[in-house]
Amino acid sequence: MSLPPYPSPGSSGTGQQPSQFMTATDQYPAHFGTGLPVYPVTGPEPRLPVLASVGTRLGARVLDLVFWFAGYWVLALPLTMWIDLLGPEESGLPRALLVAWITASLTLYFPFSIGKFGMTLGKRICGIRITRRETGEPVGFWRAVGRELFWLISIVIPVLNLLNPLWCCWDKPFQQCLHDKVADTMAVER
Repeated sequence: MSLPPYPSPGSSGTGQQPSQFMTATDQYPAHFGTGLPVYPVTGPEPRLPVLASVGTRLGARVLDLVFWFAGYWVLALPLTMWIDLLGPEESGLPRALLVAWITASLTLYFPFSIGKFGMTLGKRICGIRITRRETGEPVGFWRAVGRELFWLISIVIPVLNLLNPLWCCWDKPFQQCLHDKVADTMAVER
């Protein structure tokens, strides 16, 4: 139901008068400061996530690589010793196991930790977590797999291995690296 127009000054008006079918409060909208009192909205203000700094992200990545490398060598050292003992012609199985261990440790440590907990051990120490950009929710395993696989692939491509980690220095407003853009994630403080 639309409201009748305001009467112009000095007009007697023709047709239906506003008071014929409406109450006085329905005739014209109230002006500011009239009517019911306005109460302030209570409760905490919604918090926007604080983006992780570039230095914190770098520190977390370095710690993650140190932790991964230490864990990797727990199994890789015996495998490399086995390869050396067998010689180049008979070391097919140990070499295959070594390649499988490298692949499994890189693809499972980072995606599993980020997908399940939103952070790896290095990110936890540095106080950051990885979330979905649009919702702030946890990333999930498969999105984390895509994020880390892009990071691994970017290491091999000459220019991309520099652009990927440096991209967050000039990306606005979310400071995303290229592997974050691929997975639509962002790094925020915990």
